Amino acid sequence: MHRTVFHSLLLALCTAAVAQAAAVDRPFSLTPESAVKALAAAAPVSDEPTTFQGGQTVALRGLFASDAVAANLALVNRSQATNRCTLALATADGVGLGPVISLTLGPGETRPFVDAFRGRVSDLTETRAAVSCQQAFYAYAQVADGDTGRLDVVAPEPSAEALTLAKDDVPCPATSCFDAPGIDHIPQPPPGLPVGRVSFPAPSITAKRLRLTIDVKVGDWFPDDPSGKHLIYWFVVDKNIDMPGLLYFLGPNKDEAFARHGINLKHPQKIKVIKPFTAQVGHTYHVDNDYDMAHGKYTVTVTDAETGQVAVVLKSRPNVKSYTIKPGLDFLVDMGFYPGAVDGEVPSYDWEYSNVHVEVYQ
Repeated sequence: MHRTVFHSLLLALCTAAVAQAAAVDRPFSLTPESAVKALAAAAPVSDEPTTFQGGQTVALRGLFASDAVAANLALVNRSQATNRCTLALATADGVGLGPVISLTLGPGETRPFVDAFRGRVSDLTETRAAVSCQQAFYAYAQVADGDTGRLDVVAPEPSAEALTLAKDDVPCPATSCFDAPGIDHIPQPPPGLPVGRVSFPAPSITAKRLRLTIDVKVGDWFPDDPSGKHLIYWFVVDKNIDMPGLLYFLGPNKDEAFARHGINLKHPQKIKVIKPFTAQVGHTYHVDNDYDMAHGKYTVTVTDAETGQVAVVLKSRPNVKSYTIKPGLDFLVDMGFYPGAVDGEVPSYDWEYSNVHVEVYQ
């Protein structure tokens, strides 16, 4: 493992970060924007030793993550064409931390993934990341300690690990695409995980349309409150205030599909859309959440995956015409609720969530 400690960078960047942050949990916490600047300052010179060929896999070992320590990743496209990359996060001994994801990078783009293990570990844990791309690429990381201000750079090492890339025959129709193919989460009662999360490093662009698709196989309704809100997805840009979409299914005695949305709106202000809908236990539904800000259309289409029949469509209007994604933010997709956390929100134990896909259009 190769590391370089940037003490001089610490004073400038961390002091600026503390000044910018509205509320800082740790004395040297970096804001997402300052974390991106620190990553950029640590970038190596582009030359042959810092380029890996398409199809290779590299490992970033010796990362650490906790509530106080952030592992910030940088994925670098060394080609002059769109490049699809695959990323796997794990503990040091290989236990997966979330689903394997793929994403597209623009020509020559460097995509930061700030605090990549956020929400996956709380106690200090040694972690690693594996990266592979279809064309020439590079990757590195920076471990930022919010308590001490220490910044350590982690360089990549060639790895024999094989990462499955997204299929070549599924081209990205948008400016940028993200995938978490296969089963992403099956909620389980505590001490299992009632809530699952897929996170993607968002591009720093002005988006005019954000689209999420997901498949969900409906399990049994929560027996203590079958008409409660069973979460299909919570789709936000980094925090709840910027929400391109949220969807609940409500069971017997309600039988509804219930969506909410809104950019720069607190939760009570989020726009509601409710339609009658009887979700069938055992059926898999394909859900398309299309937040088309440029055309003033928000559409949620729920289709029975087996029959192809559209089961329900919810329509509304976005409250903005575009959305500027600031550097270092993530798309977050949560699935399922914790029991007893919020009145009316109930767990969806043994439901099956799969094939999370996000498209971003300029």
